[in-house]
Amino acid sequence: KPAGAAPAGSGRTAVGLVAASRREHELVVLGSGGVGKSALTVQFVQGIFVEEYDPTIEDSYRKQVEVDAQQCMLEILDTAGTEQCTAMRD
Repeated sequence: KPAGAAPAGSGRTAVGLVAASRREHELVVLGSGGVGKSALTVQFVQGIFVEEYDPTIEDSYRKQVEVDAQQCMLEILDTAGTEQCTAMRD
């Protein structure tokens, strides 16, 4: 049997096993305008604090983190705090 092959009768392929072992999570940052969503997101992802305010339309970030001794990939969506986005917060 090739390395990484799934056990017979498991219903999983080797690719399925790899995907199952990789943990990916999607996060959405919501809140009113000017409250610091982008500043907190950038500080978490890049380790720097952005002091100047630049209104966000929408930004996305990826960060690999370790949780319970397993690598996880976070997909983070930083949303706008404008009136057009209030439906997402409600």
